Amino acid sequence: MIKAASLAPSLTELVFALGLGDRLAGRSSACDFPPEAMAIPVLGDFGRPNQEALLATHPDLVLATDLEKPGLRGYLEGLGIKAMVLPCDNWADLLEAGRVISRELGDAEAGIRWASQMEARRTDIGQRVTAFYGSGPRPTVYLEIWSDPPMTAGRESFANDLVALAGGRNIGAELDRSYANVSSEWILAQDPDVIVLAYMTTNAAAERLAQRPGWDRLRAIREGRVCASINPDWLLRPGPRMLDGAEALAEWLMQQDRADEQEATE
Repeated sequence: MIKAASLAPSLTELVFALGLGDRLAGRSSACDFPPEAMAIPVLGDFGRPNQEALLATHPDLVLATDLEKPGLRGYLEGLGIKAMVLPCDNWADLLEAGRVISRELGDAEAGIRWASQMEARRTDIGQRVTAFYGSGPRPTVYLEIWSDPPMTAGRESFANDLVALAGGRNIGAELDRSYANVSSEWILAQDPDVIVLAYMTTNAAAERLAQRPGWDRLRAIREGRVCASINPDWLLRPGPRMLDGAEALAEWLMQQDRADEQEATE
Protein backbone atom coordinates (compact mmCIF):
# COMPACT_ATOMS: atom_id res chain seq x y z
CA MET A 1 0.00 0.00 0.00
CA ILE A 2 1.27 3.44 -0.93
CA LYS A 3 1.94 5.61 2.14
CA ALA A 4 1.83 9.40 2.25
CA ALA A 5 2.76 12.22 4.60
CA SER A 6 0.62 15.36 4.61
CA LEU A 7 2.10 18.72 5.57
CA ALA A 8 -1.16 20.71 5.27
CA PRO A 9 -4.41 20.50 7.26
CA SER A 10 -6.60 20.88 4.17
CA LEU A 11 -4.86 17.99 2.41
CA THR A 12 -5.06 15.77 5.47
CA GLU A 13 -8.81 16.41 5.56
CA LEU A 14 -8.99 15.70 1.86
CA VAL A 15 -7.23 12.34 2.18
CA PHE A 16 -9.72 11.31 4.86
CA ALA A 17 -12.67 12.64 2.84
CA LEU A 18 -11.51 10.40 0.00
CA GLY A 19 -11.69 7.43 2.38
CA LEU A 20 -7.93 6.95 2.23
CA GLY A 21 -6.92 8.05 5.72
CA ASP A 22 -5.34 4.67 6.43
CA ARG A 23 -2.65 5.56 3.88
CA LEU A 24 -1.31 8.50 5.87
CA ALA A 25 1.95 7.74 7.63
CA GLY A 26 2.47 11.25 9.01
CA ARG A 27 1.01 14.72 9.34
CA SER A 28 1.92 18.26 10.31
CA SER A 29 1.24 19.61 13.78
CA ALA A 30 -1.53 21.77 12.28
CA CYS A 31 -3.46 18.77 10.92
CA ASP A 32 -6.21 18.46 13.53
CA PHE A 33 -9.21 17.06 11.64
CA PRO A 34 -10.81 14.59 11.50
CA PRO A 35 -10.23 13.28 15.04
CA GLU A 36 -8.67 10.10 13.62
CA ALA A 37 -5.86 12.23 12.20
CA MET A 38 -4.65 13.03 15.70
CA ALA A 39 -3.41 9.45 16.07
CA ILE A 40 -1.06 9.86 13.11
CA PRO A 41 2.58 10.75 13.95
CA VAL A 42 3.51 14.44 13.73
CA LEU A 43 6.41 15.05 11.34
CA GLY A 44 6.81 18.80 11.79
CA ASP A 45 4.90 22.02 11.24
CA PHE A 46 2.67 23.26 8.43
CA GLY A 47 4.82 23.13 5.28
CA ARG A 48 7.93 22.75 7.44
CA PRO A 49 8.67 19.12 8.21
CA ASN A 50 11.34 17.73 10.48
CA GLN A 51 13.36 15.95 7.82
CA GLU A 52 14.62 13.24 10.15
CA ALA A 53 11.12 12.42 11.37
CA LEU A 54 9.76 12.55 7.84
CA LEU A 55 12.33 10.15 6.44
CA ALA A 56 11.85 7.78 9.38
CA THR A 57 8.26 7.10 8.24
CA HIS A 58 9.48 6.05 4.76
CA PRO A 59 6.64 7.71 2.84
CA ASP A 60 6.18 7.12 -0.87
CA LEU A 61 4.50 10.51 -1.27
CA VAL A 62 4.65 13.88 0.50
CA LEU A 63 1.67 16.22 0.11
CA ALA A 64 1.84 19.96 0.76
CA THR A 65 0.09 23.18 -0.20
CA ASP A 66 3.37 25.04 0.25
CA LEU A 67 6.91 24.30 1.38
CA GLU A 68 8.91 26.71 3.51
CA LYS A 69 12.10 25.43 1.88
CA PRO A 70 11.62 25.13 -1.90
CA GLY A 71 14.71 22.91 -2.15
CA LEU A 72 13.03 20.25 -0.01
CA ARG A 73 11.01 19.01 -2.96
CA GLY A 74 14.10 18.25 -5.02
CA TYR A 75 15.82 16.71 -2.00
CA LEU A 76 12.94 14.31 -1.39
CA GLU A 77 12.62 13.36 -5.02
CA GLY A 78 16.36 12.66 -5.06
CA LEU A 79 15.65 10.05 -2.39
CA GLY A 80 12.88 8.52 -4.47
CA ILE A 81 10.05 10.16 -2.51
CA LYS A 82 7.49 11.92 -4.69
CA ALA A 83 6.61 15.41 -3.42
CA MET A 84 3.48 17.18 -4.62
CA VAL A 85 2.56 20.81 -3.92
CA LEU A 86 -1.19 21.27 -4.32
CA PRO A 87 -2.17 24.86 -3.30
CA CYS A 88 -5.98 24.43 -3.65
CA ASP A 89 -6.41 28.17 -4.27
CA ASN A 90 -9.88 27.72 -5.76
CA TRP A 91 -12.72 25.25 -6.21
CA ALA A 92 -11.31 23.70 -9.39
CA ASP A 93 -7.94 23.22 -7.67
CA LEU A 94 -9.60 21.44 -4.75
CA LEU A 95 -11.47 18.97 -6.95
CA GLU A 96 -8.37 18.30 -9.03
CA ALA A 97 -6.33 17.76 -5.87
CA GLY A 98 -8.83 15.11 -4.80
CA ARG A 99 -8.53 13.33 -8.12
CA VAL A 100 -4.73 13.56 -8.17
CA ILE A 101 -4.24 12.38 -4.59
CA SER A 102 -6.56 9.42 -5.05
CA ARG A 103 -4.69 8.38 -8.20
CA GLU A 104 -1.34 8.69 -6.46
CA LEU A 105 -2.61 6.61 -3.53
CA GLY A 106 -3.82 3.87 -5.84
CA ASP A 107 -7.59 4.44 -5.87
CA ALA A 108 -8.49 6.78 -8.73
CA GLU A 109 -12.19 5.91 -8.47
CA ALA A 110 -12.32 7.35 -4.96
CA GLY A 111 -11.36 10.78 -6.29
CA ILE A 112 -13.85 10.61 -9.14
CA ARG A 113 -16.68 9.69 -6.77
CA TRP A 114 -15.73 12.34 -4.24
CA ALA A 115 -15.47 15.12 -6.86
CA SER A 116 -18.87 14.15 -8.29
CA GLN A 117 -20.46 14.23 -4.83
CA MET A 118 -18.90 17.63 -4.10
CA GLU A 119 -20.13 19.06 -7.41
CA ALA A 120 -23.65 17.79 -6.74
CA ARG A 121 -23.64 19.25 -3.24
CA ARG A 122 -22.36 22.61 -4.48
CA THR A 123 -25.07 22.68 -7.15
CA ASP A 124 -27.70 21.99 -4.51
CA ILE A 125 -26.49 24.86 -2.34
CA GLY A 126 -26.48 27.20 -5.33
CA GLN A 127 -30.01 26.22 -6.30
CA ARG A 128 -31.35 26.76 -2.78
CA VAL A 129 -29.71 30.18 -2.59
CA THR A 130 -31.02 31.18 -6.01
CA ALA A 131 -34.53 30.00 -5.11
CA PHE A 132 -34.42 32.16 -1.98
CA TYR A 133 -33.05 35.40 -3.43
CA GLY A 134 -34.22 35.11 -7.03
CA SER A 135 -33.18 38.20 -8.92
CA GLY A 136 -33.37 40.35 -5.80
CA PRO A 137 -30.47 41.97 -3.95
CA ARG A 138 -28.10 39.87 -1.92
CA PRO A 139 -26.52 41.01 1.36
CA THR A 140 -23.07 42.59 1.34
CA VAL A 141 -20.65 40.78 3.64
CA TYR A 142 -17.52 41.87 5.47
CA LEU A 143 -15.59 38.72 6.34
CA GLU A 144 -13.13 39.53 9.10
CA ILE A 145 -10.25 37.07 9.23
CA TRP A 146 -8.36 38.93 11.93
CA SER A 147 -9.17 41.93 14.03
CA ASP A 148 -5.96 43.83 14.75
CA PRO A 149 -5.32 45.07 12.17
CA PRO A 150 -8.51 44.13 10.32
CA MET A 151 -7.90 41.55 7.60
CA THR A 152 -10.40 40.37 5.01
CA ALA A 153 -10.66 38.06 2.02
CA GLY A 154 -10.01 39.49 -1.43
CA ARG A 155 -11.15 38.47 -4.88
CA GLU A 156 -8.51 35.74 -5.35
CA SER A 157 -9.35 33.89 -2.12
CA PHE A 158 -11.17 30.64 -1.58
CA ALA A 159 -13.29 32.47 1.01
CA ASN A 160 -14.57 34.93 -1.61
CA ASP A 161 -15.99 32.02 -3.59
CA LEU A 162 -17.55 30.60 -0.42
CA VAL A 163 -19.33 33.87 0.41
CA ALA A 164 -20.72 34.12 -3.12
CA LEU A 165 -21.92 30.51 -3.04
CA ALA A 166 -23.68 31.21 0.27
CA GLY A 167 -25.60 34.10 -1.29
CA GLY A 168 -23.53 37.02 -0.07
CA ARG A 169 -21.57 39.72 -1.87
CA ASN A 170 -18.11 39.97 -0.38
CA ILE A 171 -17.08 43.62 -0.06
CA GLY A 172 -13.46 42.47 -0.29
CA ALA A 173 -14.04 41.22 -3.84
CA GLU A 174 -12.83 44.59 -5.10
CA LEU A 175 -9.37 43.80 -3.71
CA ASP A 176 -7.25 42.01 -6.33
CA ARG A 177 -5.44 39.66 -3.95
CA SER A 178 -6.26 36.72 -1.75
CA TYR A 179 -6.17 38.42 1.66
CA ALA A 180 -5.54 42.00 2.69
CA ASN A 181 -5.32 44.25 5.69
CA VAL A 182 -7.94 46.98 5.47
CA SER A 183 -8.65 50.14 7.42
CA SER A 184 -11.67 50.88 9.57
CA GLU A 185 -12.31 53.83 7.28
CA TRP A 186 -12.60 51.51 4.29
CA ILE A 187 -15.00 49.21 6.16
CA LEU A 188 -17.11 52.15 7.32
CA ALA A 189 -17.32 53.45 3.76
CA GLN A 190 -18.49 50.04 2.52
CA ASP A 191 -21.11 49.80 5.31
CA PRO A 192 -21.79 46.06 4.86
CA ASP A 193 -25.16 44.48 5.60
CA VAL A 194 -23.47 41.65 7.48
CA ILE A 195 -20.24 41.05 9.38
CA VAL A 196 -18.88 37.51 9.61
CA LEU A 197 -16.09 36.83 12.08
CA ALA A 198 -13.91 34.02 10.76
CA TYR A 199 -11.85 33.41 13.87
CA MET A 200 -12.51 31.82 17.23
CA THR A 201 -14.46 34.28 19.32
CA THR A 202 -17.48 34.62 21.59
CA ASN A 203 -20.77 36.44 21.36
CA ALA A 204 -19.46 38.94 23.89
CA ALA A 205 -16.43 39.63 21.71
CA ALA A 206 -18.71 40.09 18.70
CA GLU A 207 -20.79 42.58 20.66
CA ARG A 208 -17.65 44.59 21.39
CA LEU A 209 -17.33 45.43 17.70
CA ALA A 210 -19.55 48.43 18.40
CA GLN A 211 -16.81 49.80 20.67
CA ARG A 212 -14.43 50.23 17.76
CA PRO A 213 -14.29 53.92 16.77
CA GLY A 214 -17.16 54.69 14.42
CA TRP A 215 -18.35 51.12 14.10
CA ASP A 216 -21.59 51.83 15.94
CA ARG A 217 -22.65 53.57 12.72
CA LEU A 218 -22.34 50.40 10.64
CA ARG A 219 -25.63 48.93 9.44
CA ALA A 220 -24.56 45.42 10.46
CA ILE A 221 -23.83 46.57 14.01
CA ARG A 222 -27.01 48.64 14.37
CA GLU A 223 -29.17 45.75 13.16
CA GLY A 224 -27.29 43.04 15.06
CA ARG A 225 -26.27 41.19 11.92
CA VAL A 226 -22.94 39.84 13.14
CA CYS A 227 -22.19 36.15 12.64
CA ALA A 228 -19.65 34.60 15.01
CA SER A 229 -21.04 31.07 15.17
CA ILE A 230 -19.46 29.31 12.19
CA ASN A 231 -16.33 27.20 12.64
CA PRO A 232 -13.46 29.27 11.18
CA ASP A 233 -11.98 26.15 9.59
CA TRP A 234 -15.17 25.79 7.54
CA LEU A 235 -14.74 29.32 6.23
CA LEU A 236 -10.99 29.58 5.70
CA ARG A 237 -9.49 26.12 5.27
CA PRO A 238 -9.54 25.34 1.52
CA GLY A 239 -10.58 21.74 1.96
CA PRO A 240 -13.65 19.50 1.78
CA ARG A 241 -15.43 21.24 4.67
CA MET A 242 -15.72 24.49 2.73
CA LEU A 243 -19.19 23.33 1.66
CA ASP A 244 -20.11 22.97 5.34
CA GLY A 245 -19.10 26.60 5.69
CA ALA A 246 -21.08 27.67 2.63
CA GLU A 247 -24.19 25.84 3.87
CA ALA A 248 -23.90 27.28 7.38
CA LEU A 249 -23.38 30.83 6.09
CA ALA A 250 -26.19 30.50 3.54
CA GLU A 251 -28.60 29.37 6.23
CA TRP A 252 -27.51 32.17 8.58
CA LEU A 253 -27.95 34.82 5.87
CA MET A 254 -31.36 33.49 4.90
CA GLN A 255 -32.46 33.40 8.55
CA GLN A 256 -31.56 37.07 8.85
CA ASP A 257 -33.66 37.93 5.82
CA ARG A 258 -36.57 35.81 7.03
CA ALA A 259 -36.46 37.62 10.37
CA ASP A 260 -36.47 40.99 8.58
CA GLU A 261 -39.49 39.95 6.49
CA GLN A 262 -41.35 38.79 9.56
CA GLU A 263 -40.70 42.08 11.34
CA ALA A 264 -41.91 43.99 8.30
CA THR A 265 -45.24 42.15 8.31
CA GLU A 266 -45.92 42.49 12.05
